[in-house]
This record gives sequence, C-alpha cells and structure tokens, in this order.
Amino acid sequence: MRARTRSATQASNRLESVLDRAVVDELRALAKAGSPELLHKLEASFASDTPMRLIALREAVAAGDADALAFNVHTLKGSAANLGATAIVATCQKIENFPGTGAEELGPLLTELERNAAAATAELGRMARTG
Repeated sequence: MRARTRSATQASNRLESVLDRAVVDELRALAKAGSPELLHKLEASFASDTPMRLIALREAVAAGDADALAFNVHTLKGSAANLGATAIVATCQKIENFPGTGAEELGPLLTELERNAAAATAELGRMARTG
C-alpha cells in the first residue's frame, strides 16, 4: 500500500510541475460531463501541433525572422495555456520578451521550451489514458 501511495504522490507532483491542476481538473470535468473523447482529442492535437511549432521556432530563430518567431511562440503559448501547460507558457513569455532573435541568445530558451513541451506532452498522454 505504501508503494502505491508513494507512486500516486509522485505522479501528482509530476503533473503539478508541468500542468496546472485547476485546468486539468476542469478538462476532466468537461470530459465527464459529456465529451469523454475530449482529453484524447486535446492530447492528440497538442502532440501533433507542438513539434511543428518547435521546428518553426528553430527555423525562425536561425533565419532571424522576428515575425515568424512571434507568430509561432504566441500560437504555442495559447495552446499551452488552454491545457494548463504553465511551464511552456512561462518559457514562451520569456521568448516573447527577449530583445532579439539571435540563435545564440535564444538557443537555451528554445531548449528549455522543447524540454517543457516533451514533459507536457507526456503528462497529457498519461492524463488522456487515465481520464
């Protein structure tokens, strides 16, 4: 019993470090109220769109394209906010507020964003599987 409790606590802590629990609870309630496939659809959409956004961000930084950078980071931030992916939102805000588009300066933030996106995608997948 102790191992199960510890495992549940670890899963809860992992989720809270990546996703906003209030948003997750709201999404679960919506799914239970009438759209049981909602979590799967949201997770699938995020999992397919996010890698494309990350690639587009890397390309925009490499090209010094401020407009493409702004568009893609804003789009990613919006989808992450809708799912409660707070770490992604915070990193997107850092990128939006960064004074420039240089790869050398933004590289560490893009790496942070990629790590946050991988963690959020994994947690959303777990959430979709477990309801």
